[in-house]
Amino acid sequence: MQIQELHIKTADGYQVAASLFIPQEESKATVIINSATGVLRQYYNGFARFLCEQGLQVICYDYRGIGGSRTKNTTDKALTMINWGRKDYAAVVDWVEENAPEHKILGVGHSIGGQLLGLLPDNHRVSAYLNIASQHAHWGNWRGKFKAQSFVFFHGLLPAFRFASQFPKWVLGSEALPKYVARDWSRFGRKRFYTDVDGSELQENFFNYRGKIRFLAIADDHAFAPPTAVKSLKENVYINAEGELILIEPKQYGMKRIDHFGFFKKTMNQQAWQECAEWLEQQT
Repeated sequence: MQIQELHIKTADGYQVAASLFIPQEESKATVIINSATGVLRQYYNGFARFLCEQGLQVICYDYRGIGGSRTKNTTDKALTMINWGRKDYAAVVDWVEENAPEHKILGVGHSIGGQLLGLLPDNHRVSAYLNIASQHAHWGNWRGKFKAQSFVFFHGLLPAFRFASQFPKWVLGSEALPKYVARDWSRFGRKRFYTDVDGSELQENFFNYRGKIRFLAIADDHAFAPPTAVKSLKENVYINAEGELILIEPKQYGMKRIDHFGFFKKTMNQQAWQECAEWLEQQT
């Protein structure tokens, strides 16, 4: 395998840092991995390498304002979650179409990464999508004490930093988030459906997607993407996709815990990764 570091220019002039994993044998598809909020692309390197070893070309990238795509001005109004999908993800899809026109384009989304498909213009260009611990962000999709925590997070904690230049790293342990990324996230969690800053619902591309989506819900992921929120993403957001939901129990893979971030760690039972690779290969 070869690994190339790229900088992909977006339509509005930003540079997106990306890593391209090229398999030894000729591939029929490129998988674009969309990260969780504030998570660097390198976090997915192990999973990307594994997919590449199975013959899939893979791209991991950092959204604007994050990691290798970070800019000095964290209060830039163009640094938004909406633009992560509309502009950054779109630029990566454009790059694949230009550089590997014979490839089918597939997607893997972790957390917010699974939601960005619905913000991508012309998302029919993505043939199929694998969502891993990706949730419908509305706070009401949580249960028990985690529902209360979710309400406080979206209605209290995120808005508390609305006058700050960024949402600090220490709060969640991920990368610091640009100001308007945090504002989008707060709004997505408070509203029944994803809206723009003017309150208009962003239904079109979510409802128009008709490709295959596999939703993997992690049974012990209670705080970030509980199965109820994953189910809501399938049933209330990607309503016209050919979707299937699979609940993953840690004990299925001989593990005590997976939670929200464990699936992509090197400690994850690679049988789960193999199942992902096989599903993606079936879509080529």
